[in-house]
Amino acid sequence: MKRRMFYLLSCSWIPLTCAVAPQALAAQGTSGPLTCADRSVTARAVRTAEDVRAFVQCAYEFVQEHGFAEARRAFNEDERWNSGPNYVFVSEATPMSDQARLFVFPPAREREGSSLGLLIDAFGNDYYKEQHRIVTEFGQGWVYYSFTNPATGRDEPKFSYIKRIEWEGNLAAIGAGVYRRDLPSTCEPAEVHAAGLEADPSEERLQEFVRCAAMEMESKGYFAGRTLASDPRWRGSSIYVFGIDAFGNTVFTGDADSPWFGGAAPELNNYPDGPFGGRNVVPLGDAFGEAFFHYAARNPATGNIEPKVAFVKRVVVFGLPILVGSGYYGDGGY
Repeated sequence: MKRRMFYLLSCSWIPLTCAVAPQALAAQGTSGPLTCADRSVTARAVRTAEDVRAFVQCAYEFVQEHGFAEARRAFNEDERWNSGPNYVFVSEATPMSDQARLFVFPPAREREGSSLGLLIDAFGNDYYKEQHRIVTEFGQGWVYYSFTNPATGRDEPKFSYIKRIEWEGNLAAIGAGVYRRDLPSTCEPAEVHAAGLEADPSEERLQEFVRCAAMEMESKGYFAGRTLASDPRWRGSSIYVFGIDAFGNTVFTGDADSPWFGGAAPELNNYPDGPFGGRNVVPLGDAFGEAFFHYAARNPATGNIEPKVAFVKRVVVFGLPILVGSGYYGDGGY
């Protein structure tokens, strides 16, 4: 246990995160995947979630173009890729999370090629287990965790974007991360609604949709729950809004046929047979304020269990925290 706590609290390296960059999306449109040409960014300039995602994509393309040896050298030595707390990491993605090797780790190059053993963060989650789940089931995505911020010396929430890569014949994750940043949103009814999200699902649209729903909850209190669960603006054939309290209870849900409607087993539950296999994600949403989650859930439009990308935002209603969220079904364009 002492060994785990040493690595967790004294090293600014654990690569653990969810938002598609608004600017990156604007650059790439909706016709294809993000490329480095759409929006290049250097380590020193990484500040927001959109920066992180573009930075990781550029690093991924650099490996494909220059090979492993040059990429390892560049990620460790070049300022484009390594600037203080901002750097590219590559780590093995394996279900044996206590044996995952570091392939690229600029803060301590001597640790590359070896495993640091089981790494449990301050939320009690196994980082490498979550990394393996994301890259094998989704190909890329965000991982959230708690780690020491070198700028403050405090243990704070941090998020990273990871992407699946084959590194010298090994399944691995290439990624980078920053500490939490708040992102702005707009809330025009003509622009942000369930139909729009359903017709053109993306992480950016999902964020706007949930933030607008959260504003409705904050301004009208619990009375907004009925509107969010039934108004066509907030409810489509597969899109709906849900609310969960800090104890994991469903406050409201637009999926009226959900087996959890009005019960104590919400969409983001920590039950062994729940979508996260016992992982408690409610405290993560509460701590980060905003978070993406990847899991499988029943699609009310089809009645089938399908992959889902959800986004939640924390609001306080009558002194009590509520996670307002929604999501769309499919692979998220990965």
